[in-house]
Amino acid sequence: MDITYDPRCSMYLKRKTYYASYYLPNRARICRALHRNKVLAKRMLHRKEKELLEGVFDDRDVLKMPEIQFSAESRLELPEAADKYLKSTSAGRKPKTQINDVYALKSLVGRFQKQYVDEVRLYDVQLLLNGLIDEGKSQATLKSYRGILKKFFGWIEESGLAEIRSPVTKKVVIPETTGLVRERLPSKEEVSQLVSDSCVVQPLIRFLAFTGCRLGEALHLEWNDIEKGLWMIRKKPECPTAYGTGWSPKWNKRRDVILFREALEVVESQPRTVRWVFPKPDGTRRDSLKRSWASLKRRNGVKDFQLKDLRTWFNHVLKSEFGFTTKEASAYLGHSPDVNEAHYDPVSEKVVREKLGVKSLTATLLLPGRC
Repeated sequence: MDITYDPRCSMYLKRKTYYASYYLPNRARICRALHRNKVLAKRMLHRKEKELLEGVFDDRDVLKMPEIQFSAESRLELPEAADKYLKSTSAGRKPKTQINDVYALKSLVGRFQKQYVDEVRLYDVQLLLNGLIDEGKSQATLKSYRGILKKFFGWIEESGLAEIRSPVTKKVVIPETTGLVRERLPSKEEVSQLVSDSCVVQPLIRFLAFTGCRLGEALHLEWNDIEKGLWMIRKKPECPTAYGTGWSPKWNKRRDVILFREALEVVESQPRTVRWVFPKPDGTRRDSLKRSWASLKRRNGVKDFQLKDLRTWFNHVLKSEFGFTTKEASAYLGHSPDVNEAHYDPVSEKVVREKLGVKSLTATLLLPGRC
């Protein structure tokens, strides 16, 4: 590198965006967008200036310097790196997990304003996560994305495909925003409103509310799975699914569920014309409830209500109305007691107020009443 090289980096504002202007060793001038935030734009400018002085040039720089383009031939591009990573690690994933990882990783990689793997720095990762925060992504989602990027860059570093150090370190911060656990407990009025809506998927919604089961468990429910009021949830290797691998309950854990009378009535009201209890109108197995659920909420004016909140509500009913212990409720819903306490047992302010009004501390402690 020529020790006399001076990039002469400067910054200017154009249409509410800050741009960098600098010169390459061959005297070619480069102008590129930095950021709308002045502070962040200055940081990016200083970092770029440091890279130029160290002889580190990205793809745009190289295009302006034909005489050194050959040096970029061996560099690994981000999309190519993502393809290699997903292909080499696919053996350890289920088909659906692989599809989800492909979508998530390629979406994240595409958001980097870089072409090559060795150009991504910790700063770029942090900026990416900050942008996702601005888009309203939850803390749990951000943690998941950080994990995906950490495994991706860690694999690139260990495989030797590129000489890099993973930019995803402990210094990548995810601020505490929404929390990792959803705390919302639906009200009785909200649940009653949704299960009373006379829509096509009303039987399925009622069944979810009256059993607290997972959506996948209900969608794969067949008539021979229920016998004398007992729902036998089992692995189904021959089940025709979108990925051709059959279906199994979470963690492959089988369980028997004694159905409430209301849940049995929902099942008995369904026509036995096809294999599935809650099929599509054409008789095939229903794969999703996304559109129907969105329109159902919109029609009833219900906001901030996720489908899994029905499971949280049912867990609350089991423990507060029917006296189930945490262990009993966990066994019924198919998860561990620790998960039950952490994820499915939010505190209802309304219930606390009602309980506070039943007795007084004065009577409990046998103290004389107020005069």
